[in-house]
Amino acid sequence: MFDFFRKKNNGGRDEGKGGPDGTSRSSAGEGSTPDPSDKTTRDVLAEFTAAPLPDAVDGLLFRVSMADAASPASGFEAYAARLLSDADAPSLRAIAVEHPVELRRLNTTNLFWSVFDDSTISAGARGTILRIESVLDRLAMISMIMEDDNGAVPANAFTEGQCSEADWRVLRSIANDAGHYLGAADHDNKLDTQYGTTGIRGGNWDLSTRFAAACEEMVLPFRLEYRFVCDSGTGTIVADVSMPAPDVFLKSRFDEAAGQWVDVSAQRANAAAAYGLRLAALIASAAFGSSVGITRVIVNGKEGSIAGATIMSLEFARIPFTMGTMAAIRDGRFSAPETECDPAALFDMLHLQNSAFNLADDGSLQPVEPLEVELAVVRTPVAEDDRELSPELRDLLHADTVRELDVMSEQDADLAARYRAIMDEKDDSLLLAVAQLEDIVAETSKATEEEEAARALRESGVTVKPLYCENVFARYLTSVVESDPAVRYQRMSDIGQAARSSLSRIYRDMGDLDAAEAQARVCIELAPTSAPAYNDLITCYAEGDHYDRIIEVAKDALRVAVTGNDISYVFYRLAFAYWQTGRLREALACYLRVPEGSPMGEAAQRERNDLLSEMGNNVPGNDWDPTACLRTAGVPLAPLDDVMEVVGRALVLLCDQNMPLAAAPLASLVASTQRNDILHAVAASLRQGV
Repeated sequence: MFDFFRKKNNGGRDEGKGGPDGTSRSSAGEGSTPDPSDKTTRDVLAEFTAAPLPDAVDGLLFRVSMADAASPASGFEAYAARLLSDADAPSLRAIAVEHPVELRRLNTTNLFWSVFDDSTISAGARGTILRIESVLDRLAMISMIMEDDNGAVPANAFTEGQCSEADWRVLRSIANDAGHYLGAADHDNKLDTQYGTTGIRGGNWDLSTRFAAACEEMVLPFRLEYRFVCDSGTGTIVADVSMPAPDVFLKSRFDEAAGQWVDVSAQRANAAAAYGLRLAALIASAAFGSSVGITRVIVNGKEGSIAGATIMSLEFARIPFTMGTMAAIRDGRFSAPETECDPAALFDMLHLQNSAFNLADDGSLQPVEPLEVELAVVRTPVAEDDRELSPELRDLLHADTVRELDVMSEQDADLAARYRAIMDEKDDSLLLAVAQLEDIVAETSKATEEEEAARALRESGVTVKPLYCENVFARYLTSVVESDPAVRYQRMSDIGQAARSSLSRIYRDMGDLDAAEAQARVCIELAPTSAPAYNDLITCYAEGDHYDRIIEVAKDALRVAVTGNDISYVFYRLAFAYWQTGRLREALACYLRVPEGSPMGEAAQRERNDLLSEMGNNVPGNDWDPTACLRTAGVPLAPLDDVMEVVGRALVLLCDQNMPLAAAPLASLVASTQRNDILHAVAASLRQGV
């Protein structure tokens, strides 16, 4: 029997062939008129990504509304229309006009994912989009039940009533694969090793990547949002997870005995509570399955989204869970039909160590305070964290304490305001602006020299170098430019560096390219690990048509570039420089490394097309390798291996040594570089915690 949560037999209930209740497809439900159409459930689902989502939704609703006895809608499509109508799908078009929605099909789970700007959309509009997404996910899971692991099936293989019963089976069976996740600690963890550095087995990095991988693998009928903290020191994982609100659950179901649809709106709150408890059990299985060293799991359920109110806080202990809860899951009691809307029965099967759970008379879950838990993981802001780094991290990062890694905290608000005022008024008198900016440079340089901690280090014989970081990642890359582990770095003034960069631009505007170049070189000297620091010098050389010099500076920038935007920008500037020096193939190879979606993507595409026109018959053929072309030209293909080795080593060590806030930026960088959703989830949890 096909298990739609994982393609393996789960040993639970609902294993009969044919209809979702084990009856034959021809006898269950309302009965159906044979449909001559050969459309499959896969065809129906594919239509939702083949057209704009509002068109696809309205198209299905229209087809079903026009069906008649001579040309009936399939049971699958009729049920889809019922669910979409209940989800207020017709209102989607108005939402999509203002907030574009893109629907994707995930190849990992075969479920749907709606993409939209979460920062600008209202809670109501977001809820509508996610209700529709949930409908499509449940339809996909119903389709899996219909296929029964035998390949595509006609959309009329189930009646609408049978689809309804399959839907309820989906909801009550989400914890059926808990056994698979519970045993995952025995499996290899490919993400434990990052660029040559492997985390401690059972350490925080290993736990985090294993747990996130399990959550990303789960096939669930509602979007799962989650944040977590893994603490190997106390053997604890705490997870905040989103749980669907009652209003997204089914309004009606088909009563086979009565032969009609019945209103079940009054059961929605109980159904939501029951689903939440099943989800908590599944999350607990993934947490315990991360390592045999995890003995305590706390699951905090958040209503509607990860930002919602806490509606349950459940503490699981390992042995009661593995011996008690898992027994109920394995023998089918936990997914029995009679528990669909019975959270009280499910609660008793969880064998909890502690809980905050308040079920109202109408079945709705009331807000509760999360259970308190003491952890060894410290979440002190980096700028305030005085903990000493381990010897290995000291040598790698050229720092003695965590707080020395801070480059993002605000330094001098008054000075920043003064700088902004100068730049706002600079066009009135460039000479006055130059004098004022020079004053800021002098003041910040003197303040850096007199900074007490750095002066004390210098007096004790330690070499201390100033360092400005254009972004948070640049602070971790000092080993790329400094081989002596004894050297320490002192954070430079952000405003001082901004003043130098502005001076370079103003001198350039005034036609004094020598002065502009001098300031640009100082910017690079003070920020050797920041690729954007090289931009002013590149622009200076462009003003003087020194494109051969731009090529060399761009290569230096690529040796430390790590973010996608920084890399693409340098390749964009390098491409034009190669073009202007007559090295057209190298120029084309550089343009090809600028993604269309990057800030310079459109400009790069236009220039590339002009370049191709100029190349004419000399355009390289299909056997041309642009990567090999750049290697031959000595162009660093950022991010470089030695740079990412430093990033990976710092990331894993900081995470394993209970420094999540210091590790979080590196996790984000690695996730973006690898385009890995699991690592993105880990990064978000390191950054935000629970």
